[in-house]
Amino acid sequence: MDINLRFFSRLGQWATNVLAPKSPLKSESDDAQQGLISLKTIANQYPLQIGQGQLNEAVPTRPFYSSDRFVGREPQLKQMADVINLWRNHHGEISAIVAPAGAGLSAFLGYMPTLLQQIQTDIEHVIPTNAKALPDTWLIMSFYQAPLSAFAAITNLCHCFNIAPPPNISDSSITDTIYAINQQPPQLIIIDDLHKLMLRMMGNNQALVTFATIIMETRKHHCWILGCEKYAWQRLSAQYQITHFIKHIINIDYFNAQELASIQTQQLVELGLISTDYLEQKPVEKPNNSTETQDDTSATDVNPYDEQLKQLHSISQGHPKLAALLLQYSLTHQADITSDNKHKTDICKINSSAIQECQDNDLFSLAEIYVHGGLRVEQHAHIFAQSIEQSSLQLAYLARHGLIIAQYSQQDFAQHFYFITPTLTKIIASHLVNNNKLFN
Repeated sequence: MDINLRFFSRLGQWATNVLAPKSPLKSESDDAQQGLISLKTIANQYPLQIGQGQLNEAVPTRPFYSSDRFVGREPQLKQMADVINLWRNHHGEISAIVAPAGAGLSAFLGYMPTLLQQIQTDIEHVIPTNAKALPDTWLIMSFYQAPLSAFAAITNLCHCFNIAPPPNISDSSITDTIYAINQQPPQLIIIDDLHKLMLRMMGNNQALVTFATIIMETRKHHCWILGCEKYAWQRLSAQYQITHFIKHIINIDYFNAQELASIQTQQLVELGLISTDYLEQKPVEKPNNSTETQDDTSATDVNPYDEQLKQLHSISQGHPKLAALLLQYSLTHQADITSDNKHKTDICKINSSAIQECQDNDLFSLAEIYVHGGLRVEQHAHIFAQSIEQSSLQLAYLARHGLIIAQYSQQDFAQHFYFITPTLTKIIASHLVNNNKLFN
């Protein structure tokens, strides 16, 4: 008899957790009294409690990113403008923007329309050349599911241009598709979440090769920009040599202290805790011969939450969504937090004990979920060569401890989709890197 001890070990952990008395379990206020917030509490703050909802079978709508609150990224914007101008001057190459999850990559890509307007304004003030005009149309998109065949890759790329894909795959399908795409008016095409194209299942490798071939052969006519998560990019580079056909790579990281303070000051204004004056306020440098003393400086020169903003950056390491959650949670639970100074607001620190207790097989699962942006139960089972039931139990175990959250399918439990909430991405990725479960 073939007895899977790992399966029964996980089943035993599940039974222990379900059947154990509820009284010893810590509550949210228990952590708050120690100035902590658990990973599960962070996960449960995900908007609309989507983790408890049903899986939406429709293609999700991408959020619209406004340029009103865009912060920093000046070097990257200049690099992006240079890339577009190189394409206009007949040196078109594929470009990639790489950033860790939650660092604002999608917001940066959403700023592209504003950047295009700025480039167009600059063009109008220079002497006309033989450079191409900016594309009349542009498209920002993300693949909903990874293609698992060459035909699926061709179909998805044809949809970028609103042209009909071939009825079936043939020896000339790729050549015909390239020709058809190059007959279309020049476009700027931005593909976000490139990691969703990579799925370690049969057929995906050929799909990636087909995808790469088509955009390589159309890059002079159309301007292609790809957005990819940092660790997924490193895996794509190691396993698929993606850097062989990507000419320009622009890197984005989490925000520095000043940038994060600017973002969170807006949140403090929205909460009604400070005046809008602090949104535009810049530090004033005094001349060296100034005779003013520190006592002459108005108290309003410094944001009253300056110390908390420094704490936020230290704890969140520049992750904007995590910082926003920590700020609001800390303000809400301030009465529960023990503080030596009752007149000072403290920022909750993160209790990461749940991930510290994970075994290697749990960490490998988290690494695959992180890199792919989420996995269905059947996909997890395929990647780890185990049964649907084993995968279901393991993923449910991780979800119960707040490391991942689930969207449930009403039709089939093998279609349940598990992913890491954006506010946990940096915490989990850092732990996986430190334990050699992600490329670094």
